[in-house]
Amino acid sequence: MAFANITREELKSSLKKTTPVSLELNNIKLLFVPTHIDPENPEELTSIYKNVCSSHFDTLVVIESYNGELEKKLSIPSNHSFTTPFGEVLVNDKLRNELCDEEDDFYINDGGMSDKMSLYTQLMMLQVCQDDFDVVSIQIGDYDPAIVKELAFALDELFRNRNALLVFCCDLPSSNPAELEKLKSLIESNNESGLHHYLNSKEKEVEGARAFMTGILVSKYWDLDIWFTPVNEKTTYTGGFAHAPIVQPAV
Repeated sequence: MAFANITREELKSSLKKTTPVSLELNNIKLLFVPTHIDPENPEELTSIYKNVCSSHFDTLVVIESYNGELEKKLSIPSNHSFTTPFGEVLVNDKLRNELCDEEDDFYINDGGMSDKMSLYTQLMMLQVCQDDFDVVSIQIGDYDPAIVKELAFALDELFRNRNALLVFCCDLPSSNPAELEKLKSLIESNNESGLHHYLNSKEKEVEGARAFMTGILVSKYWDLDIWFTPVNEKTTYTGGFAHAPIVQPAV
């Protein structure tokens, strides 16, 4: 397995250097993150994870887009555990089985397993933040918007009231601020069909668009606000998170 050439100590140091967006934010349950760590610029990821490191989650759910199509449209690896340089993380077999309803499109299947999975990056990041959690990995292996919606419904139903962190792996290029503004506009205007259309077009530069769209839908179902990391000259990709709305004090 090819892991990022970065140590636990280096990631901890990067986390220490970054600050949370706001101490007022609470109930962050979803992250939108780049698919891999850049050892030369770990802050791309640590600046996002910093906002949840003070929380504790029972389960990490990693959702990523397979580069192509899988026979099993929503594939969940059969592993009993995953191991990174920072240690072993057990799979939550109960939750995996609850997702794998054979009447739908969820299957325990290893067709998408590869060295390129973002899963290991996200495991390493949360391992730096906390010691004890389990994991569920989901790969989207079909381009049909109906599959994305089916996954979003399933995540809503299964994880709405669980202490889980849902991580949606997607590369949003910082070099294209116009695209980011377009995405923000479509999200803020609740233009679901427009967002689907754009993310399925050749115009988009987003990689991992299916995972991104799934996260947007789940955020909508849970009435969460979405925040994106600022773009600067050091960032290759941007990311963000979804959080419970901040209640403004009565005047």
